[in-house]
Amino acid sequence: MVFSKVNAVALCAFLQASTSTAVMLRHGAAQMPELSAFDLGCYMEEDPSALETGGAKGRSYRGLVTTTMSGRTCQKWTSDHPWPEASAIAPVADKKTPVDETTTMTEWGNGLGNHNYCRNPDSSMESPWCFTMDTTEAHKKELCEIPKCPAKPRDFTEEASDLSTQVEAKDCECADQLYGSTVTTKDTSVPLTLAQQQKNKKACPCTRSGR
Repeated sequence: MVFSKVNAVALCAFLQASTSTAVMLRHGAAQMPELSAFDLGCYMEEDPSALETGGAKGRSYRGLVTTTMSGRTCQKWTSDHPWPEASAIAPVADKKTPVDETTTMTEWGNGLGNHNYCRNPDSSMESPWCFTMDTTEAHKKELCEIPKCPAKPRDFTEEASDLSTQVEAKDCECADQLYGSTVTTKDTSVPLTLAQQQKNKKACPCTRSGR
């Protein structure tokens, strides 16, 4: 069969693209879709409370990151290629024990399974990592680019309560209590009708917060 010049160019471009993709896959550096902040997650440096154990150094991380900081693709934990050490680590399930009707104690397992998500199953590194698909010894094991969780999570309920108190303080007529004297002078006097309205308002129940 005789190919036209256009077909020959197209075939050449296809072969070049296929070769580039094969090289990237071989070195475990294929471009992966970008994860959302929810899928990416964060890892805990230490257990956040007495109700959690075994989760420090990101051992409790259960996010969906599958590439390392260098961009290499992670090997499946159940696979023995290219690194047999991955499948040699036995999965350990998370254990949740009820303390009472509203509280649960969590003993973190290692998060392994039939996947290639970054984990720190043996706490051997300071944060989640994985075995890579790169067959070179220097890139056998690498850390993943996952952010640390904040030391103390924000308490949105408490913040909302504080904000509500501040708003109510500004709405009620208690400027003297919150901001000092409001005695007027001849330059800041107000009409008698407004003064009468002020006199009829209810007392303010709020107190000065000092903020």
